[in-house]
Order: sequence, then C-alpha cells, then structure tokens
Amino acid sequence: MRSERHRAAEEDGRPVAELLREALGCLGFTPDVAMPHGEKDEALFWPVLRGEVTVSGHPMVALGRIPRDSANRLAEILMRAALEEQTKKAAPR
Repeated sequence: MRSERHRAAEEDGRPVAELLREALGCLGFTPDVAMPHGEKDEALFWPVLRGEVTVSGHPMVALGRIPRDSANRLAEILMRAALEEQTKKAAPR
C-alpha cells in the first residue's frame, strides 16, 4: 500500500516522463514495439519512462531498458547538445 506522499511524488514525475517522450519523439525515437526474435530494425526506440518515487518519497522519472543502438544514438544526441551548451556559455557576449 502506497502512502499519499508516494502517490503525489509519482504524479509529479509523470509530466516529466511525458516531456521526455515528446522530446524523444521529436528526435525520431518511437515507443518500443515487439519485434519478432532475430529481426533487425533500424528504428530508434525510447526506453520505458514512468513517474516513480525514491524510497524516501522523492519524485523521480524511471528510465527502463533501451536497445543498444537507440542508447548509442541518444548518447550522441546528448553529447552534441552538451557541447553546444558549453559553446554557448563560452561565447563572448
């Protein structure tokens, strides 16, 4: 049985998970669909995302398993975004 605090924290995490799904969708990722065993697909899939809570009741977003190719692509995108952010901060104003 979950406490009210845990239910509220889980609810707080859901909008963030939805925002991450939307961002991944804009990058060309799609929800994971069952592929027949042994078939290869070039599609990029996002991990399972859900609002969760820590043991102490703090809101968090849980990221589930993600296919290796999708994880590599996501890592490349995040690295590029991080480098762009560093460049913006370093640029004289």
